[in-house]
Amino acid sequence: MSRTNAMGSTVVPGTACKPEVPDPDRPIMFAAAQIFICDGERCHGCHKEDPAERLRALIKEEGCHQGPERIKVTRTHCQGACRFRGFASVYQNGRARHYNQEASFSAWKGVHKWSDEEWRELLVALRAGRLPESLMSCRVAEQVYGA
Repeated sequence: MSRTNAMGSTVVPGTACKPEVPDPDRPIMFAAAQIFICDGERCHGCHKEDPAERLRALIKEEGCHQGPERIKVTRTHCQGACRFRGFASVYQNGRARHYNQEASFSAWKGVHKWSDEEWRELLVALRAGRLPESLMSCRVAEQVYGA
């Protein structure tokens, strides 16, 4: 039995979304926001479970996995923020309905300790174009060197 991905393409057996026949003319799926979770050696060791898979399940439960408010999760090997351990960065698409310049980029530490409710709060905030108030103690301050 063959599976299909959200774009309607038949996927390679054993994968969730990799199309058997890549179509270079098909556009990348729109995402209102993208969450990059560090999966590097140092961060990965602090996770009890796979945070990307757990977050993807929560995104589906919240209905944020498709449509104009789609939130995408991407594992990164290393984001160079090892001192924060469980680290994630979030980018909002500038063309998203609730885009807010102030919340367009955020970096978060200690995400390996977050409960499902904390992740849900981040998802709700992203959909509204704001930062989650109760998680601000986990936000990594932005700094521009030489400014």
